[in-house]
Amino acid sequence: MASKKKRTPIPEEVRAKLLLWCARHCCFCGKACTTNIEIHHIDSNPSNNDEDNLVPLCFDCHGEIERYNPAHPSGIKYRYLEIKTRRDQIYEQYTRRYLRQVEILISNYHISGVNPLNKPQKREKFGDISCSVINHGEDIPLQARIRIMPYHMDKLLKLKLGDLYAGKTLWNLNPSFGVHGHFDLKINPKITPFYFRVEVFWSIIDQLKREHEMLPFSYVWTDPGGNWWYDPMVLHA
Repeated sequence: MASKKKRTPIPEEVRAKLLLWCARHCCFCGKACTTNIEIHHIDSNPSNNDEDNLVPLCFDCHGEIERYNPAHPSGIKYRYLEIKTRRDQIYEQYTRRYLRQVEILISNYHISGVNPLNKPQKREKFGDISCSVINHGEDIPLQARIRIMPYHMDKLLKLKLGDLYAGKTLWNLNPSFGVHGHFDLKINPKITPFYFRVEVFWSIIDQLKREHEMLPFSYVWTDPGGNWWYDPMVLHA
C-alpha cells in the first residue's frame, strides 16, 4: 500500500507573498475570495512548498481542479502548465501597478550627473563598457536583475563580468535614480571582423517581491571608433 506524502506547512512569508500578489483573488477564475481561499500544490506534492508550485484558489476551483477521474477520462484535465500560466496572469493583473519604467543603457561613454540623459562627458578606456540602470518612476523603489551575455560574432565570450551582470546580485533603484556601473570586455580594436553583441536578459522586482520578466534586447558594437547601438532582438535565446 502506497504511503501518503507528508504535508509540510507553507512558510508564512511565502503564504503572505502569494496572497498579496493576487490580492486574495482566485488565480483561476479571478473571483475575489476574502477568507474563502486555499493554496493548492500544483504537482500534488504537499511537501513541495516552492512558491512556483503553489497557486491560491477559491473553494470551487480547488475542488474542480482535483475533480478528474483518469479511469473515466471525460473532458480535458487541468494540467500543470495551464494552471501556472493562469496563476501568473492573475498575479500580473494585481502587481503590475507597482512597476515603473526602467531603462538600461550600454555605452562606451561614461554617463554621470543627476540627469542620466546628459551628453556623455568622456569616453571610457577601450573595452571598459559603461552600464547605466535608471528608474524613471518618481514614487516607488524597484530592484532589477540583469544578466548580460557578450558575444563576438556568434561566439560567447567566457568572461567573468561580476555578480551584478550575472543576475546574482540585484540592482537597488530608488525613485528617479540611476546606478552607473561598468564591465570589461577586454576587446582589441584590431579584431576582425569587428562585431560584438551584448544580450541583456532582465527582470524587475516590485515592492511585493514579485519578479516580472522583461523582454530581452541587445546592444551591438561594429565600429571601433563609435558606440554601441540598440538592437531590439536577441539571437541566442
